[in-house]
Amino acid sequence: MEETRHLPFFVYGTLLPDQPNYFLWESDIVAMEPAVFSGGQLYDLGYYPMLVTAVPPKKVHGMLMTVDPAHYEAVLQRLDELEGYDPEQPEDSGYQRQVVEVVLADGRSQQAWVYLGNAELVKDKSVIAGGSWAAYTANSQPDLQTWWDTIRTVAGLHKK
Repeated sequence: MEETRHLPFFVYGTLLPDQPNYFLWESDIVAMEPAVFSGGQLYDLGYYPMLVTAVPPKKVHGMLMTVDPAHYEAVLQRLDELEGYDPEQPEDSGYQRQVVEVVLADGRSQQAWVYLGNAELVKDKSVIAGGSWAAYTANSQPDLQTWWDTIRTVAGLHKK
């Protein structure tokens, strides 16, 4: 079993404020600030994005979210379930929870958990130009919310 480190989370998709899954942890967030991950590429999987490491890397825009330590383990379980990530069997997941460096608006670097996807799963998917899911989906929030109202996890939705 992996060591659980109480790091903040870098989120870039449906866990952002004003996105369909923000409710999963909204009350447990104690701080948030804009951040950029400069080591990957963001892809459109329909109703959610997938971030994969890429060469050359692109900037992906998101938020660094700090969770109340008293609720950290419960939040971690909820997020792992949403992403279909099993820390006991990480190789069976479409997403891997990994530690990355992100850069905050003031230039500081910070380590954070991020859910990175498998590059094999995005071969036929569209790149999200500009690296911002929030900007990319600004005009389609009602459709996204309707789809997510029936989904609890993305586990099993990705096929190589």
